[in-house]
Amino acid sequence: MPPETDTQPTAHAPARGLVAACAVVVVAFTALRTWVAAAGWFYWDDLILHGKAAAHRLPDPGLLFADHDGHLMPGGMALAWVAAHVAPLDFRLPLVQIAVLQLLAGAALARMLWVLLRGRPVLLVPLVATLAIPLGLPAATWWAAALNALPLSAAMAWAVASTIRLAETGHRRHAVGAVLATAVGLLFVEKAVLIPVVSAAVLVGWWWVGRSGSASPRVIWRRTRTAWAAQGAVLVVWAAVFVVVVGRLGGRGTFGEVEGTRPGFPALVDHTYRLAVIPTLGGGPWRWDRWHPGPPMADPPLAAVLLGALACAGVLAWSLATRSRTGPVWLAVALYPLLSVVLVAVGRAGPDTAAEIVQTLRYHAEMPLVLAAAAALALSAPRRGSAATVRLVTPAGAVALVALLVSSAVSTHTYRQTWADQPSRDYALPLLEALRERSAPLFDQDLPLEVLLPVTSPAHRLSSVLAGVPGIPPVAAWTTDPVLIDTLGALHPAEVAALRTIPQGPEPGCGYRVGSDGARIPVDGPLIDRDWIVQLNLFADSDGEVGVRLDEGSEVTAPVSAGLGTVFVRVEGGGTGLTVSPRGGVSELCIGSGPVGVLVPR
Repeated sequence: MPPETDTQPTAHAPARGLVAACAVVVVAFTALRTWVAAAGWFYWDDLILHGKAAAHRLPDPGLLFADHDGHLMPGGMALAWVAAHVAPLDFRLPLVQIAVLQLLAGAALARMLWVLLRGRPVLLVPLVATLAIPLGLPAATWWAAALNALPLSAAMAWAVASTIRLAETGHRRHAVGAVLATAVGLLFVEKAVLIPVVSAAVLVGWWWVGRSGSASPRVIWRRTRTAWAAQGAVLVVWAAVFVVVVGRLGGRGTFGEVEGTRPGFPALVDHTYRLAVIPTLGGGPWRWDRWHPGPPMADPPLAAVLLGALACAGVLAWSLATRSRTGPVWLAVALYPLLSVVLVAVGRAGPDTAAEIVQTLRYHAEMPLVLAAAAALALSAPRRGSAATVRLVTPAGAVALVALLVSSAVSTHTYRQTWADQPSRDYALPLLEALRERSAPLFDQDLPLEVLLPVTSPAHRLSSVLAGVPGIPPVAAWTTDPVLIDTLGALHPAEVAALRTIPQGPEPGCGYRVGSDGARIPVDGPLIDRDWIVQLNLFADSDGEVGVRLDEGSEVTAPVSAGLGTVFVRVEGGGTGLTVSPRGGVSELCIGSGPVGVLVPR
């Protein structure tokens, strides 16, 4: 049988109007989600990615193929590098990236629905519903998650559409499109391994509901087998790179007992269906909970869960009553969240991981696309039932869609309110403003626990967050004006709390005289191995530098000016004394008594 022509039976004028309507819908929901994202700021992984990218002058393989908490995402790393180097810590550029990725994902979704429904105006119904439900909202408004989820959704939708067109026509360009979509998806997130799986499932559903026409399974296989082989080769290559870079395919352990839920995999399944997926299908969850420094989590009331279940039952009843052969399609959709549960259990499980992780919804970000494909297959399936049934169902469906939009609007609004609470922004923006009026370097220090926890080391350090930001003093191992930074980014003058002391030296008017060869100066007690702040009260015979190190530790160099001065130096190590060495033009130093300890507010 010769391949069908590569055209779709749609009149030009109606087609142009429908394309315009799709564009309006996609742009409108992109604007809505960008508005929600703008209420946030750099959060958790955003800061980690920004710090990693800022540390690389170029987007080299060391950055692009870095293991980010078990993720291999060279595409996302490249976008993070652009943001970190074009506009460091300026959230407007990530917002632009989110908007562009959302536009691409929306356009790919519209194309998929167009292909599955052959350009029928009814495609606007699943398009609007899919973009409205909050299931994909969190992953589309948190920058780091959007760098994974939106390219995945776009690639999956494009691959599905190209696979269907390939089965219809046999044209090679559609095979190339499907393979490239899979490859691009894998550049952003490992979950893109599901793209061929979803494409194959939709293709089977497309044939099952009778949309393949006279094309038999054998013909469909002959037309598509090259694409499957090529995607298999892409997956093999990617898996080899993933294992080399990440070093594992599994997670960090198993899920422990979670208070109020069943332990392990059953708890994940329960939270996924009851608290994550089902409420959002009715426009829920309406309410969100947040445990800083964690992201918002769906916290649906019972009414939202029941409404979601009612929505599922209503769609299923409509499909079974008015369309033939759609039961297996919805069964496959109902089982799809289990794939995400398995991936979470394998890739994210650890001793400190709670089952509530799935309530953040970001692990189900592509689920709306799967729902849209299933809805399109149901709408394209052969009709059954009387005309009276159709006349009754149509207005009921319109009312249900309006109710879904209203419910989703409530959830979107409450999510934005929750997402707007950003301790990282409350800390960083005032800090940046204060630092632009300061000239002395800063000591490195931990970020507030509300911003990043020490488990993210070294990303939880001030030096990582401020890397690459212009117009501010450097984070260094020395300063002439020590300060401490509070959780709101305010600078507070600090001093050294003496846990040990450099005693007064033997030479009157000088203390310890240090010549060009350096000298070891004892302190009045042993120092354990850790970071210490040394206050050097000194007199230098000329401008230059001074090197300071503990008995057990590396040397730190700080600039000094001719005459009397004080410099504060952070040294690592331990011992019972300091070795001080003149550098860079200084030939002689006098070192007076001074404290060795930790910084405290003055």
